[in-house]
Amino acid sequence: MCVSAMLFHVSWVPYKRFQRLCLLAALAAYLYCIGPRRNVRLLQGGGVDNTIVRVRCQSFTVATNIFVRFYNYFMQEMKEPKYLKPHIHYSDLYDRGTVEQCRRSEQRWAEDEKTPLKGKKAKEEARIQAVARELFMHFETGNRYVNKDKTVREWMENDRKRDELLESAPAPEGIRCLACRNLVTPSHKQLWFGFDKPDRVLFMYDCPNKCVPSRAFFSDGEEWRIKPDLCPRCNAVLDTKLDDDGKKLLTTSTCPKCKYVNVEEHIWLHKKDEGFDENFAKDRDRFCLSEEDGRKFEQEQYQLEQMGKFMEEFKEKEKARDEKLKANPKGFHLDGAGYTCFICRASTPLGDNWYDQYGIKCLVCQWAIDRKEIPPSLAKDKDSWYSKYDFEHYFNVKTPTLRKWIKEGLIKSRTISHYGQGIHYELFLIKDNKDFLPPKKMIESHSVKEVKDGKTWHQMHPWYHFVDPHKHLKGYKIMEHLRVVPPEEVKARKEEEERKWKEKQARREAR
Repeated sequence: MCVSAMLFHVSWVPYKRFQRLCLLAALAAYLYCIGPRRNVRLLQGGGVDNTIVRVRCQSFTVATNIFVRFYNYFMQEMKEPKYLKPHIHYSDLYDRGTVEQCRRSEQRWAEDEKTPLKGKKAKEEARIQAVARELFMHFETGNRYVNKDKTVREWMENDRKRDELLESAPAPEGIRCLACRNLVTPSHKQLWFGFDKPDRVLFMYDCPNKCVPSRAFFSDGEEWRIKPDLCPRCNAVLDTKLDDDGKKLLTTSTCPKCKYVNVEEHIWLHKKDEGFDENFAKDRDRFCLSEEDGRKFEQEQYQLEQMGKFMEEFKEKEKARDEKLKANPKGFHLDGAGYTCFICRASTPLGDNWYDQYGIKCLVCQWAIDRKEIPPSLAKDKDSWYSKYDFEHYFNVKTPTLRKWIKEGLIKSRTISHYGQGIHYELFLIKDNKDFLPPKKMIESHSVKEVKDGKTWHQMHPWYHFVDPHKHLKGYKIMEHLRVVPPEEVKARKEEEERKWKEKQARREAR
């Protein structure tokens, strides 16, 4: 019957290792009961190794006592850490911090946006401000995701070390009561978090005669002593009263002799736990990135870092080129191939380039500059001229229409010959067509935020999506030769192009 009770208690031990150990203890006690003198060797990994239990007993009472001792010993070993908690505790704590930080950021942006923008560019500035806010929140939530795993590991490691310190720190010995001079023993210990010192364990000692005051010592031997607040007038000990309403803490110090009073106010920066937060789950989904979104951000971050390294290398090369240009003011050839001409945008083969104060050009464009076919400033000032691509990009004007305009004399072009023969590149200077072509700043594209499938995207839209083209470019003759295509016609054109493309794909597959 007693053995059954022992095994019943063993079944309540949560860890299998300790179940086996307690079971061995129970069986050992039972074996000792049935024989007057026996030696049993308990072999187990951890705790009491190779321990020979010698018992002389002939009653179940002694066996039960042996079992209880083993049981209490291992239950003490199983005691859960005081500071270290499961991983989910730290993960949730970090997520809550992320939500609070992002909420504060959104609140700051909202307060800044309350200030009305004035002037002609108010709409443009508001659009830029909105994009800046989206980018800021994107990087803030992404950086919180990137730092989460490292931060959680550090928190868990710190709490693990605190548990080890609290468990292993030795209590100072030889401490005596200040009143009766008897040796006192530690009755309680707690971890003391140091700001200017490392963490230590504080041991509280009680006198066997119940003398007061009690004494307390740190694990390094330093005694903890309360320093009373003294009156600055009469040096008497001040009476202190605390009043905390949750928003601020008032500390009132009063002198019992001279009636000196001092009040200190401390405003709490944190808020008390409000309990129910109905928006937390929703905000957690917004601010705490999933593993998939977090990996995408890490990839974006890596690409930005690589781009930053590339820009640093580019700056170093530019610096070296500038130093070389000082020694060769007329210019020089760049080593290697694959450079892009700043004018015709062609890729230069090996040795077929020229670098001077206006940038990189292919030798054909440089030859045209030397022959005064075009001004050298075109390489740097791209806003002073249009290319054929620009006409198609800004106005949807195809090359046949452009040729017609040139033939009719509506627009004047400049040609770069291929070393005096044929046409290498054709462009259109704004100063040659002041009444016809508007400045490029008037037809810049703008970023637009779009939501598709629950995700936010930023796309560039052409200038004519935001203004009335005829009013916006009033006074420029190019609008006399352009037509604003209705949205229905644009949609029909896209459908027609898509239909033709599908037919073409079907014919290819049929072959």
